[in-house]
Amino acid sequence: MTLTQIFKITLTILAALGVAYIFVITINVWVSVIVAIVLASALRKPILQLREARIPQGWAVAIVYGALTVITFTTLILVLPPVINQFTGYMTNEDRLANRVIGAKIWMERTATDIIGTPFEMGIENDTIRSSINDVVNTLRVTAPRLLGNATGFLGDFVLVIAMSLYWMSTRESAENFLVELAPIGRRGQIHAILQEIEEVLGSYVRSIVLVSLIVGVACFVILTLFRVTSAASISFFYAVATAIPIVGGLIGVVLATFIGLLTSPTNAVIALLVTFMLQQVENYWLTPRMMSQGADFDPMLVVVFVSMGFSLGGVTGALLSIPVAGAVSILIKHMIIEPRKASVTPTKVEGGVLLLSHEQDASND
Repeated sequence: MTLTQIFKITLTILAALGVAYIFVITINVWVSVIVAIVLASALRKPILQLREARIPQGWAVAIVYGALTVITFTTLILVLPPVINQFTGYMTNEDRLANRVIGAKIWMERTATDIIGTPFEMGIENDTIRSSINDVVNTLRVTAPRLLGNATGFLGDFVLVIAMSLYWMSTRESAENFLVELAPIGRRGQIHAILQEIEEVLGSYVRSIVLVSLIVGVACFVILTLFRVTSAASISFFYAVATAIPIVGGLIGVVLATFIGLLTSPTNAVIALLVTFMLQQVENYWLTPRMMSQGADFDPMLVVVFVSMGFSLGGVTGALLSIPVAGAVSILIKHMIIEPRKASVTPTKVEGGVLLLSHEQDASND
């Protein structure tokens, strides 16, 4: 190997490392771009439906994005204050929270004893609970300013995503044509079909998962309200949002709902646990299969891999984006690898137990 070749290889490796480093330090920007594109893909269908109703393009976009903004902020204003007030009260008086948890433990032990007919103890000392609660409260006091900064950052990210999504909506066709023109002439039709399919899959998946979350959230709110559970709106909101997370979202939602219910009373915690657990079964075995059958169908192993990567790279946001990204990757693999291989397979046939090769295979063997 000559010095010139070594220099070229070294330069290539350094360039690849530089690109990877730039990607890592700008990961938040790329996440915002992906969120904006996914959001635009999901909202394109209602905009087209408004266009079919002879509403001008500008007004259709303004109506859809305006409704999204109003619904988002209205929901946050109605849901977050009760939870924040409860947490603030517990942060200023950790003994109150410890007594609440101890009371819940005693209630569960008494209930279990009545059910099984023999004394039941959880084996957790009250002093241990108080010590653990004190540690958690002290940790939250330290991280509270950071959480406030994250909330402010969320508002900024929301505005940025909306702006980028609007920009993508207006430049989508030109960007798509640019990508198609980069491909060889013989491949342009295929590239155009791939882009169209990716957008359709992204949009249908997001609309399906939002509809599922909305249905379980409303159902949870109605049932908890009938049982007069305190903070029913907050419990339902967090459960609905957690449901959107693939694989582990249902479990996270049940835990969150039970914890928020526990902040008010053990009875509310038990009701929240039972209601969300039952809704999770309905969502897993009936609602999601029917909704997703109209959207996209992904390989389970691919889902697990991408969800794990999403959690590692971007937390909850990364997990939410993992399935759309997995869908785009699966479409690329299908069009670029699987279908070309199927098309290149030379047909064979068997007659009388003897494998007959085609003329192309005979020629290749010769």
